[in-house]
Amino acid sequence: WQSEIGAASATANTFTNVVLSPHRLTAYIDISKQLIAQDSLGAEEAIRRDIVNALTDKLEATVLGSAAGDTTKPAGIFYGATVAKNDTFAKVAAAEATVEAANVTGEMKYLMAPTTKAFYRTTIKGNNATGMIFENGEMDGVPAIITSNIAANNYVYGNFGNLAVGQWAGIDITVDPYTQAVNGCVRLVINAYFDAKIVRSEAFTFGKTVS
Repeated sequence: WQSEIGAASATANTFTNVVLSPHRLTAYIDISKQLIAQDSLGAEEAIRRDIVNALTDKLEATVLGSAAGDTTKPAGIFYGATVAKNDTFAKVAAAEATVEAANVTGEMKYLMAPTTKAFYRTTIKGNNATGMIFENGEMDGVPAIITSNIAANNYVYGNFGNLAVGQWAGIDITVDPYTQAVNGCVRLVINAYFDAKIVRSEAFTFGKTVS
């Protein structure tokens, strides 16, 4: 604040960043030529679906895991995070408040393990309450997504717009008709490149239901 004709003060901006770098997610599958000859269209559709599902599942398990990153894979968002035991509604609400206190706005969501959902579905909000912490797909009104790729009894809450996931090019599939030709097979080699990092750590809070 300044007087009517007081000089404005200079404000220095500080920019931070996270660096994403490609990590290769790869696999291969051998398909018999007899299968292709019998039902090429149906087989191709099923194989494509399985490939996409496998890549998606592995990527999700890595990003939502607790393993440290290295030159071959990204770190999981639980790696190095403080995972507090929030086994009551009061503790859950207090954890949510830490995100709000950091002025994080936007759409909030929970991601949790099936066992975490089961715990909160059977945990009443308080002595004078009738509702459960988890009801109708929500944690106290906040949408909750259930995935087995989060460790048992754990959850993460926050604005997932602050989680950057990078992909380089698309899913590359190399058709190799030679390596398994003696066995009457065609080999498909799959390569995809991903990375993921939290942009703003204050946008998330991590919890668990047991010690």
